[in-house]
Amino acid sequence: MTHGGDPESTQPSVDTAGGVPLSGESVPLPGRQALLMAALLIGLVLMGLQLWLLTVALDMYLAGEGEDLWLLALVSGLVFAGGLLAWRRSA
Repeated sequence: MTHGGDPESTQPSVDTAGGVPLSGESVPLPGRQALLMAALLIGLVLMGLQLWLLTVALDMYLAGEGEDLWLLALVSGLVFAGGLLAWRRSA
């Protein structure tokens, strides 16, 4: 019920009935790696956005234009809350 026992084979030995690797290797589900990479990319973009918001807020504060800083803090807080919600839903 197995195939691919050849050491030169690039495919891991898998039980054809259940799709479970025989040699202890883990085989990701189809599309799982792409989903994880997309989540990582979105997380990195959001982190870059927050860093940019912090830079703009600091620049505005040092220039004496601090009356609109609450808006930047609100947007940054929403990005943080969205990331926390996404992380909590995935766990």
